[in-house]
Amino acid sequence: MKKNTLDPNRRSRRLLIVEATVEYFISLCVTSTFLTAILNEMDVSASLQGIISAITSLACSVQLFAVFGVKRTYPCKRWVSILNLVNQLLFAVLYCVPMIDVSKEIKIAVFIGMLLAAYVCQHYLTPSRTSWQMSLVEDNCRGIFSAKKEIVSLISGMIFSQVAGILLDYYKAKDDMQACFIIFCITVTVLSLLHLAIMLMTKEPKPETVAPSKTFGEILHVVFDNSDLRRVIVFDTLFGIANVSLYFYSVYLTQTMGFSYTYITAVAIAHAIFRSVVSPFLGRMADKRSWATMLRLCMIVLAVGYVFFTVATPKTAIFLYPVFSLCYAFSLGGSNAGRTNLCLDYVNHEDRRYILGIKDAICGVLSFVATLGASALVSHVEGNGNTFFGIAVYPQQILFAISALMMLALAFFFLPKFKKPTRLM
Repeated sequence: MKKNTLDPNRRSRRLLIVEATVEYFISLCVTSTFLTAILNEMDVSASLQGIISAITSLACSVQLFAVFGVKRTYPCKRWVSILNLVNQLLFAVLYCVPMIDVSKEIKIAVFIGMLLAAYVCQHYLTPSRTSWQMSLVEDNCRGIFSAKKEIVSLISGMIFSQVAGILLDYYKAKDDMQACFIIFCITVTVLSLLHLAIMLMTKEPKPETVAPSKTFGEILHVVFDNSDLRRVIVFDTLFGIANVSLYFYSVYLTQTMGFSYTYITAVAIAHAIFRSVVSPFLGRMADKRSWATMLRLCMIVLAVGYVFFTVATPKTAIFLYPVFSLCYAFSLGGSNAGRTNLCLDYVNHEDRRYILGIKDAICGVLSFVATLGASALVSHVEGNGNTFFGIAVYPQQILFAISALMMLALAFFFLPKFKKPTRLM
């Protein structure tokens, strides 16, 4: 009781960890391999699957409307929680789209429309939600807290994703994916309601002073007159562009490499275990040194993983895919939280939602444009019988090579330019 008196936000931080875990379960059901399962059922091409997977990036542009449209920053818990529920229920309904008795083209159009609507809801609430939840955590503890959230989510997600992968393979073998999709739809709906309850139980601290809304000119001044924040936006945009190869990654595993969903989720367990092990180390590194230093290490390791997968073939991928997955796990152990927290190092609390919204919007739109270019490359190489300038190669291998080069360039020549943040001085 005494501890709770001294730290009134302690219970809410615990709820944040549980909430992140439930949200991770929902995310697993509508991203990567599981999204690919729905698209494969509708016979969507690899190039179009990459574009559809990148819709989340395009929807980031909605954060600009959130930055300028949300006038009252406190309170925000109620509307954020309700809009988040709408977002997640739309994810659940995605599993019903393949069962609609209409043409393939209409199914794809409906699927894209619903997926885009879901992510529009998600990204509109993101700046306010992040600012609310981060207000529950002390600045010098953000790294280790983020690591704790990741560990709990990942350990729980291992079991969840493995069961889900086995279900997909079981119903695929029975040629009854519709039954599987109904199970997933119900699961996501139940998890969405649970997630809403947890969010509503989480405290929303009242700021000592509620900062008045800024004008358009004042927002631009806050964001673009700070050289470090300008670098954050440039870095985040280049980071997003460098990783567009990941949007073509799941279809590559299932269609080109022919991996089963069970094998992919089994590798995902090793991925999650390793990520949960390295997350505390990376979180402590960020708290003691800086988020930029930690991100640099994550990006070098990810670049190494891209190199391994660049040289993979259907014969060697079964061995090289786990290597890539572990490198990717190391990177995600710090980069997800790192990209958000990097900008928080250089901005006042009341201005967080502005920089987060503008940063994510710019990065999202340009990443989507890059994905369109990558999709054109995939279609071109596949149309030429998987050859590029006369060389036999899968298009994804070209994308992985580009990603590796961009990651190394950012890690060695861009991140070192960031100044030491105020919280570490």
